[in-house]
Amino acid sequence: MGANDIVYLMAQELKRLCDMTVVDVNCYSKTPSEWVSNDYSFDKNTPVRWLDTGKVLDLIEKVNPDFILVNAGGISLHLDIFSELKRRNIVTAGIALSDPDWFSCHGRIFSRHYDIYFTNSLYSLENQYAKNTNVRIFPFAASSLLHRPLPEVEKIYDVVVVGHARPERKRIVGMLQKHFAVGLFGDGWGGDAGAVNGEKHVEAINSGKIYFSFASTCANFINVKVGLFEAAACGSFILTRQFDELSRYFRYGLEVVGYEQEKDLPLIVKWYLENDHLRNWVAGNCYQRFLKDHTLEHRMQRVLDEISRCKLG
Repeated sequence: MGANDIVYLMAQELKRLCDMTVVDVNCYSKTPSEWVSNDYSFDKNTPVRWLDTGKVLDLIEKVNPDFILVNAGGISLHLDIFSELKRRNIVTAGIALSDPDWFSCHGRIFSRHYDIYFTNSLYSLENQYAKNTNVRIFPFAASSLLHRPLPEVEKIYDVVVVGHARPERKRIVGMLQKHFAVGLFGDGWGGDAGAVNGEKHVEAINSGKIYFSFASTCANFINVKVGLFEAAACGSFILTRQFDELSRYFRYGLEVVGYEQEKDLPLIVKWYLENDHLRNWVAGNCYQRFLKDHTLEHRMQRVLDEISRCKLG
């Protein structure tokens, strides 16, 4: 789904840490995938994408893996293969990147069959998955292989937004546009705005003095979004809604800035635009925190550590 796609970048980082075979099952391609079959029996609108057991077993014979990691997209090993993989001492791990929105039609159905399963959502871990199970938190992160500060890119916007348009987002953007130059990158904004990938994605983030991160998911849950970590990796000053979960990763006021009420946003933006030194200080703190704790390399090493613990019993 593009060179800045989180699943693609996770695979690239993991390849740096272990000997790994990557299989792109092309489940988002217009051409039907040979690897997956769509099962609508659990939800009439959203399928479970079962991996073909025969193809998985053929691949196992070729590469003799210690573990299999199934990443996002509603993709899962078929339930009929888990006992065979356990017999062969192959650890099974899964990652959900769209919780809590898609829990009911994905993780709820197959997560318990894996030796270890990761969710991007603290809410899901605490409220949706069964307690004392195989589920662990997998916070989003960004890859310093791609997302990075670009000093040569001129900051032509006061505020930059990278993400697809939705009604509540358009309301906030409309309010900001009355006072500031807002750069919009993503589908649905109208005009010249459009989705950006790869280096263009990195340049877009770097083109604003302030990066505005929306916290609501499509189903109106509050979540720590991947875009926030991508902005941190670019050394951006980040403004987002204030909520408890984010303080697990960044310190409000020191590394990111939060707002409680939308009506306060123009005053907050104006204050930090007028105070370059303070804005740059907060952005610098955020970047250093990202490098220390929140790179995808850190995250994927933790996945490997958890898999190793499963392997050792």
